[in-house]
Amino acid sequence: LQALSRRVHYGKFVAESKYRANPEEYQRLVEAGDAQGVMKLLTNEAVEEQVLRRAKIKAATYGREPLLASIPTIECSDTTSIVAAAAASAVVAAVEAMEKQKDGKTKVKGKVDPAVIESIYRDIIIPLTKDVEVAYLFRRCGREPPPQYAPHHMSIDCD
Repeated sequence: LQALSRRVHYGKFVAESKYRANPEEYQRLVEAGDAQGVMKLLTNEAVEEQVLRRAKIKAATYGREPLLASIPTIECSDTTSIVAAAAASAVVAAVEAMEKQKDGKTKVKGKVDPAVIESIYRDIIIPLTKDVEVAYLFRRCGREPPPQYAPHHMSIDCD
């Protein structure tokens, strides 16, 4: 939970960076009380897609037993070769874990279905992070955030 909280609250640093890139527009939207406009301005769908893809790949790679049998025997003591062999094995494992069945569904070959982790990020973590960003930007611009972005709302509502 602590790691999740830290990840969500890093959104404040992201929001500050976005604010500094366009302070006039964020100030205008906040002064107008336009939380949806702030949300739209701070949303970067390409970055969100990268986060979702990275979460899914990490779940596929790390959410399973290591395939030690697939790592070739390495006769040298070269650290780079060892790391390269381990990385190649991890890539193969990730690709295998995310193979599609004929019906289009992902086969689950690990301890956790990578699609579940992706949906947790898409449906919970990213929206919660963006809510924290909106609340931060309102406060940054000298206003209280709308009630739906207030901290007490985030801690009790899960809709």
